[in-house]
Amino acid sequence: MTASHRFEGGCHCGNLTYVFEASADLPKLGRRACQCRFCRMHGARNTSDPKGAMCLTVRDPARLMRYRFGLKTADFLICGRCGVYIGAMLSDGDGDWMTVNVNSFEDPPPMDFPIVHAVYDEESLAARIARRKAKWTPVIEFKELP
Repeated sequence: MTASHRFEGGCHCGNLTYVFEASADLPKLGRRACQCRFCRMHGARNTSDPKGAMCLTVRDPARLMRYRFGLKTADFLICGRCGVYIGAMLSDGDGDWMTVNVNSFEDPPPMDFPIVHAVYDEESLAARIARRKAKWTPVIEFKELP
């Protein structure tokens, strides 16, 4: 992967931070607004890049909340201190993949930035995992500090 775009971000209090290296800018990557209740309630606007790379750091692992619902295929990563949802991560035997909430970028795009509303209700378990592996960003580092 040749990263040409770097996005840094994290939660409000700094417990969860990340560097998202992408092969394209946000207009090309696009933003999705999943229509599940969780994402609607958090106002999530997610993006990912299968040609990119995600590096995450957790300063206080005890304050990392992992929430699973629906088909229970991904952990929705939320700071237990400030409550910010930074993204969702699929962990499978051969790796980890993530979609990131652009609202948690250090410099988030404007609220009126174009967005695609996505509904995944009809996906089977296998189809959901396959889509995420194909479209989400590979996690190359997940560091939990002592």
